[in-house]
Amino acid sequence: MFNNNIDIESLLKQLGGRLKEARLSRNESQELFAQRLGITRQSYSRMEKGSPQTLIGNWLAASSLLGRLDDWDALLAEKEDLFAKFEKKTSKRQRSGGKRKRHI
Repeated sequence: MFNNNIDIESLLKQLGGRLKEARLSRNESQELFAQRLGITRQSYSRMEKGSPQTLIGNWLAASSLLGRLDDWDALLAEKEDLFAKFEKKTSKRQRSGGKRKRHI
């Protein structure tokens, strides 16, 4: 996990750099990509610089345009606990009611 703002700022700058690389590999200008996202060129430029004020919806829209929306699903997926999975698989199934007492 990240404990301070420096780590978050660094990650946002890396993410912005990757976004820029993806845009350039498609040979698109900032203006054109921003139009496709429905935002201003200035807002898009701030995304590429890693601005923390960028709305998450803009990141998701950019990911969708680049065909990378599934990456967010993997990123946000619950981590699998292999030990719990093993215990669940190896434990015996128990009856839901338990033993009943007979009233005399």
